[in-house]
Amino acid sequence: MRLLRFLTRRKHIGEVNASSDFVFQLSNHRLQYTAGGRTLIVSFDNAARPLNEKYVGRHTWGQKFYLGQGHSLLGVIARRRDWYRRYDLIEAFEAIKNQGFFESFSNVVFTGGSMGGYAAAAFAPFAPGCKVVAYSPQSTLKPDITPWENRFPEGTRQNWSLPFWDGADGVRHAGLCYIIYDNLDTFDRRHADRLSVGPHVVNLPIPGAGHGGAPMLNQIGIFKEVNRAMIAGKLDPKWFFKTIRARRGTLLYREVLANHALARNHPTFAECVHRLAGP
Repeated sequence: MRLLRFLTRRKHIGEVNASSDFVFQLSNHRLQYTAGGRTLIVSFDNAARPLNEKYVGRHTWGQKFYLGQGHSLLGVIARRRDWYRRYDLIEAFEAIKNQGFFESFSNVVFTGGSMGGYAAAAFAPFAPGCKVVAYSPQSTLKPDITPWENRFPEGTRQNWSLPFWDGADGVRHAGLCYIIYDNLDTFDRRHADRLSVGPHVVNLPIPGAGHGGAPMLNQIGIFKEVNRAMIAGKLDPKWFFKTIRARRGTLLYREVLANHALARNHPTFAECVHRLAGP
């Protein structure tokens, strides 16, 4: 995908430097950067954060963990659930790319969940060769491409004529991509299938994880270990699939399993699962 040159049309975002913190306010987003080590994490908000957390003062998703690992961190904070379909946000990424910001790091990782997972995949061309770590991502909500996706009407109504609308195209520019999702979820599985564009895409299905993946890894107690391995590009899928067997003992797994049973019109099984999940 050719990167568009928007800077002649819009106000310059300002100079950036990998060694100095910065914050830029856009129409519907905030870019907030904390300088650290030679690995840069670009973390996008998921769709729940604009609903549940105040925009002003909101920390970057995963901030405590990423900064605790000594990484540099660029947070993309969303005021609304717009699936990052804003002209000035694309312009801002173009601006910092043109200044050589992403090239200042030896390792760049784009990450997020759901809405943020879509953005992590779609925006990967701004840092060719980067890693993408996406939890239950949408590949796109462009209506003529994914007409079967009906869970996010607010997202579907956004401007999908803007560039970087397809995570499947974006992932082609990544050096390595990890996709964590619940393969029992029909919608998430179909998006993961669209994103599987080459051998550099590593699918990590977690049956019964629900829409998110990260909460399940937290309940198992391996979120930090898995993320460290993915950031380094050294996650062993065999180890991963063996370790996530522990999900069967989590409350989240039983709740998700019960919901799947109800969706498939098996209320008796769902009731049994709920009893097991109870105190």
